[in-house]
Amino acid sequence: MFGIGMVVGALLATRIMRTLPFGVVIALGPVVGFAAAVVMAATTLVPTPLLAASSFFLLGVGPIVWTISTTTLRQSVTPARLLGRVSAINIMSYGARPLGAGIGALVGSAYGAEACLYLAVAGFGAQALVILLSPAVGLAQQPAMVEEAVGACAR
Repeated sequence: MFGIGMVVGALLATRIMRTLPFGVVIALGPVVGFAAAVVMAATTLVPTPLLAASSFFLLGVGPIVWTISTTTLRQSVTPARLLGRVSAINIMSYGARPLGAGIGALVGSAYGAEACLYLAVAGFGAQALVILLSPAVGLAQQPAMVEEAVGACAR
């Protein structure tokens, strides 16, 4: 369901970006991720494969729309000569995933799987809150591509 959600999100991303204000599209990923975490945590109360499958589908759709919209934003506002560096910094952030997995393992071993799911809700909620408070959500449209200044400072 996760993979299906990613494919659906990727196929719909262009249409979503044409329909909604750009900042709203940026906010969709974290908000949908939060909703997915809530749905997955709900399986502790109503243990059904339908809830789990729905959560995985949402975890596929939301983050892929987030990735597409924020990559578009990053590439629009970053001068071409800095794109490699900026992309490298973004890729380095993936290094936090093992840290999160380690925290999940510690919490799970000490307090159980349910605690991990509730912690995930808190983490996704914090991420959504940060993005919702960001000026990026106010963007009505994708910013124009940054042009390199003629006679720019020495590189």
